[in-house]
Amino acid sequence: MESTEITEELKRVILDAYGERVGTFKLQSVDEETSRARQKARGQLSKEQRLTIDRALVPFRDWLIARDPEAAERVASGAPAPQDIETAVRAAEDHAVAKLAPNISVEEAALLVYRIENGRIETIAERNINKRPPLRWSNRHVRTMAGGFAIIFIGSGVAGATAEAGTLVTVAGAAVFVYGFRRWRSGETTSNVPDVSVFRGGKIKNEGRTQI
Repeated sequence: MESTEITEELKRVILDAYGERVGTFKLQSVDEETSRARQKARGQLSKEQRLTIDRALVPFRDWLIARDPEAAERVASGAPAPQDIETAVRAAEDHAVAKLAPNISVEEAALLVYRIENGRIETIAERNINKRPPLRWSNRHVRTMAGGFAIIFIGSGVAGATAEAGTLVTVAGAAVFVYGFRRWRSGETTSNVPDVSVFRGGKIKNEGRTQI
């Protein structure tokens, strides 16, 4: 089998398994049985066959990167490809090895092709939803969490003098922190610092009038 045929076969595997979904590959980790099957299968390949697979994986990897706009932008900037793509390439290599190895069992072949055919893809939209907002002081919920920590700290000091009062202050601080954390994690628009600040020489418009 030529390298171009292997490349096209691997592309078909991706399209059959995931369709047009694009994003982050979520594949099962390699267990001990799969590792043993991989070693056995690779040991049966000739040097030429291993080189053919290596050559086939290069355009396949490029194709995976090109399918994901964020990955393509990252690689174009000079950064390495995302780790999930490298993982998918390794799983695809197992798939190709399983097809070329002359003397492995059906069970061993199934182990090698399973990872690439039975993972899932977290789409770009899903991936962006799962991203948490950054911890920035301009975010009032971050400041709320910091205030909660401060109250808890004060409560620990008060507890040295009056246990009941210290407990109440600590509970109040924990409540403030949890409230801020939940609002921060929800990703709501939370900054009350103007994008244009008079302290930076900017101007704020108010009812059609411009004030310095």
